[in-house]
Amino acid sequence: MIKITTNSVDFTTKYVIEAKFKIKGVVAQSDIVGAIFGQTEGLLLDLDLRDLQKSGRIGRIEVDNESKEGISEGIIKIPSSLTRKETALLAATVETVARVGPCEAEIELLDIRDVRVTKRKQIIERAAELLKKWDQNSLESSEIEERMDADIKLGEITSWGTENLPAGPDVDSSSEIIIVEGRADVLNLLRIGIKNTIAVQGTQVPKSVVKLIKTKNPVIAFLDGDRGGTIILNELMQLAKVDFIARAPEGLEVEELTRKQMIKALQNKKPVGDKQTSYKKEKKEVTGKDSALQKLLKKLKVKNPKAIIDSLEKIKPGHSIGFNKSLDSLFELPVGEVFEKIKEYKETQFLIIYGILTKRLMPLIISMKIKFIACKNKEEELRVPDQVAIYFF
Repeated sequence: MIKITTNSVDFTTKYVIEAKFKIKGVVAQSDIVGAIFGQTEGLLLDLDLRDLQKSGRIGRIEVDNESKEGISEGIIKIPSSLTRKETALLAATVETVARVGPCEAEIELLDIRDVRVTKRKQIIERAAELLKKWDQNSLESSEIEERMDADIKLGEITSWGTENLPAGPDVDSSSEIIIVEGRADVLNLLRIGIKNTIAVQGTQVPKSVVKLIKTKNPVIAFLDGDRGGTIILNELMQLAKVDFIARAPEGLEVEELTRKQMIKALQNKKPVGDKQTSYKKEKKEVTGKDSALQKLLKKLKVKNPKAIIDSLEKIKPGHSIGFNKSLDSLFELPVGEVFEKIKEYKETQFLIIYGILTKRLMPLIISMKIKFIACKNKEEELRVPDQVAIYFF
């Protein structure tokens, strides 16, 4: 049995990506680290691991590796000082590593920890001690109470469901629910006494949250005022019923808002009303007269384009359809399940998504050699390789 353990986190670290691995073979720590660098190179040009490490935006990759009976298993930790969205993209990229040397490998994300939460708690506890030692007569009683309230709110955050999603303590008991993006958003709302929030933790809305939403009324989506918030909102509205939409001011995140800004944003929430029905009307009719689609399918030597055209006309919002080389239908899945389940359909050559094509999905599309994608839109700055034909409908 071989066991290698390292443990160090750079002082600039904001997040730590933790992933588990299983490798069919006995490999060294350096083999695993080398495979991560080698197989992620070029996937995301702005997030090249070597450049990120040179610039100090990610720390030393740590591996806890135990080999037994010809199988190597353990934990990978990657310290990150990137933004939350960049860190999530990096985590998804690491999951695409399929081999370590000649050995088959599986890497699965366990968690993305915000190490600043622990630091904040330590700071608050230490500040409370200092305040007690300081001349308390110089402080207004309301100021002392405000600091105590902030400490209490930090202790109220809970882990909800099988995914351990950050949530307020009243998320199950309250009839109303507020959907936010991340843990820091839940904490910020707790500070003003709002306890019925739950975080989706990224652009993929968990199935458990979709089920929870069905039991709540009203449902409020309170999201960042940036592109990421829009992506989450689009997916959420494809998968579930949303009654009201609240957004942070343009360019700001919910976790950054002051008490006054949060209250104002929630007071100014907009009812969805008929927007969900109008969402369906956005879809333009696709017929045999659509010359751009016809030319693209002809270029791909598709003998019977009618299967694709008919599917584009009939597909429901929030769904996806996959076809094999002969244009036989392989599956119809909700958009939120495509990433997990498309691997089961190895013959997929044509893919239609009534939703947004994401950076997370693109490495799978490339590895499966899918040659045609039709979608509503794609994530900003997503680069589609030349070997994949793309059509926006």
